[in-house]
Amino acid sequence: MFVSQKFSILRSPALIYTGLGIAFALALVLRIALYPITTSDYTGFVSQWYDFIQTHGGFAAMKYNFANYNPPYLYLIALTTFLPIPKLIALKSISVVFDGVLGLFTYLIIRLKYRRSYAAIIGALVVVLAPTIFINSAAWGQCDAIYTVFCLGSLYFLLTDRPAWACIFFGIAFAFKLQAIFFLPVLLVLMLKKKMPIQYLVLIPLVFALFLVPALVAGRSISSLLSIYPGQITTGGTGGGVGRSRTGTFPGGNGQGFTRPGSGTFNPGTGTGTGTFPRGPFNGTGGFNRNGNGRFAGGGNFSSSSLTLNAPSFYQWLPTNAASYWKWVGIALGGLFVLLVGGLLWRSKQKVTAEIILKISLVFAITLPFLLPEMHERYAYIADVISIIYVFYFPRYFYIAIIQQISSLLSYAPYLIHTQVISLSLVAVAVLMISLITFSDLLLTLYPTLQAKLAYLRTPPSVTVVDLPKEKHVTVSKE
Repeated sequence: MFVSQKFSILRSPALIYTGLGIAFALALVLRIALYPITTSDYTGFVSQWYDFIQTHGGFAAMKYNFANYNPPYLYLIALTTFLPIPKLIALKSISVVFDGVLGLFTYLIIRLKYRRSYAAIIGALVVVLAPTIFINSAAWGQCDAIYTVFCLGSLYFLLTDRPAWACIFFGIAFAFKLQAIFFLPVLLVLMLKKKMPIQYLVLIPLVFALFLVPALVAGRSISSLLSIYPGQITTGGTGGGVGRSRTGTFPGGNGQGFTRPGSGTFNPGTGTGTGTFPRGPFNGTGGFNRNGNGRFAGGGNFSSSSLTLNAPSFYQWLPTNAASYWKWVGIALGGLFVLLVGGLLWRSKQKVTAEIILKISLVFAITLPFLLPEMHERYAYIADVISIIYVFYFPRYFYIAIIQQISSLLSYAPYLIHTQVISLSLVAVAVLMISLITFSDLLLTLYPTLQAKLAYLRTPPSVTVVDLPKEKHVTVSKE
């Protein structure tokens, strides 16, 4: 109510629209200024994929297993190869366009709450101007905006009671990137309250399969396509596709070879070798060949544990040589957390409102990457966006979005500027803090009587003093 009143008191439309126009122009200028930056992710992965597609007939290249990303993103790259613009601009523009769509869905979601104010427009501006958003697309050249756009679309349709469209949009998100799975539990737990009819869930695999059809038509095998996400899981999401050997460049056999540029020696046949690469030294097996499935760490990776790649998760508190069973501990904790939230929602007598759905979405977006192993620094991207929307719905939690944004920025630093500004173990503490706050807020929303009970326990019992009449002396005599 406070936000609505605050934004509705603005009385000068000309001034307001001028300010909004300047803000959107600033968002565009920031991105254009960052376009010239290249990273090893660009030179070692996306740039090579572009070249491979361009030299192998455009969409006809989809029959080859040359990348470890699912085909939908490769389709977009194939489209850019026909544009008369430089490769770097073409590839980064894909993500920048989706930054704009991200702002659009942010606007639509916030507008559900504030229909007669400028809050929705300002919310969209905050998202497109958020540092991790424009750095991710314009500087880093990553495509996290794409799957997040469709997750936000799914959230929007959940908030407007259109579950079929929610599943369709999630299916598209999942087809673009595996990290969309952080939003899947929202759909699953809502089944418990019949806000998500189970029959609509079949739309998710159907849409996913539909987006694979062009690659199948081009000649790629179904087994190869269905092995992409399992390959990303087994390699911690670091696999490449267009492999490099001492003898040249060739299509990756199973999409799991490393493509990071660097120096060193390796055996293309056995996948063993040593060398120095953008994220640091490598010494092991299974990497740098078209059939490799090794890992890399160090250098730009300041994570204390090998079970996280700069992600501010609890793995930052573990030693580098932490036992492998910790991976399964994190997976178990993530699964138990989903069950916990689902159980709390199921037992609650509260009607499932838009506010509750939004709170559940943010709780999962923040907590699951904190608990799961082998998370990258960018995997909290969806939390970066939803936390901003959350603040517009619940202004008193404004600091949640600020802490989330700063935590992600500090996690980006080791890779982008090769500097650990603040120990990632401390950043993980901040993420744990906002995870607990958002979870507590959800808990008290689902069980409002619990808040009253807690307030009662915090208040010391009062003692009421009653004035008694003075004692009367009664004399009793025998008759």
